[in-house]
Amino acid sequence: MGNSNTDEVTLKHDGDIGFVCFNRPERNNTLKLSTLQTLGEIVGGFTDDIETKVVIFHAKGKNFSFGADIHDIQKQAAKRPPLILRRRQMALGAELLKSIQNIPQVTICAVQGTAVGGAVAIASACDFRIASMDSKISYGEVKLGMPLMWQALPLCVQLVGAARAKKMIMSGRAEKAETLLHWGFIDEISAPDNLLDNAVEMARTYTSLPPAAVQAIKKSINAYSGALDHAIMHMDTDQFLLLQNSEDAKEAFMAITEKRPGNFTGN
Repeated sequence: MGNSNTDEVTLKHDGDIGFVCFNRPERNNTLKLSTLQTLGEIVGGFTDDIETKVVIFHAKGKNFSFGADIHDIQKQAAKRPPLILRRRQMALGAELLKSIQNIPQVTICAVQGTAVGGAVAIASACDFRIASMDSKISYGEVKLGMPLMWQALPLCVQLVGAARAKKMIMSGRAEKAETLLHWGFIDEISAPDNLLDNAVEMARTYTSLPPAAVQAIKKSINAYSGALDHAIMHMDTDQFLLLQNSEDAKEAFMAITEKRPGNFTGN
């Protein structure tokens, strides 16, 4: 597999390690619909790649990603697409996470600065996570009056357990890397300047081993730990679409825009 580049995501290789990089630092690497589509295409390309042994997801700039691009969401909503199309668009995130989980190679996510929402979901779909010691990670959907979607909830529960997953997802509060290391969400903490180098060092643990055996073990563990994920979470897209039109969701967007506390009624 060769190197490829787009305005939003780049793919490069260094020997048997692939590097998938979020490439919108001027917008804090927010995720547009087109970003998800490009990521899906890149991730799908690893299926037939027998040279790459580890894939590292990382990002340019100060922050890993602020998650979904709110402006892009509003732009898409303004087009008033039919419900059948909106359901397909909303399903792209879940399809991407599944594709990342199904990458045969070992996957490592290197997180710096702030990571929010969908970006955290992407990190949780990887096999391992290494974070800079100054990083803060949060699921911010609840603050927008939305549930966590992309079928990402089970991934969080598998990493930190039910109570801590509730704390993270229901509160939307940003947690420090040191806390998440203790909880098991993060596997290793790094100094910011050495983050990518340390991710490569982590990768070398797996590039030095027989790839067929490593990949078979990964597939079995994923199958066991996530056996019921889709059966339980298949409706989270429709939950999102329902709550997206709620009065509380509209109030949440206004409150964030106007930088004030929200006044939520449960409607």
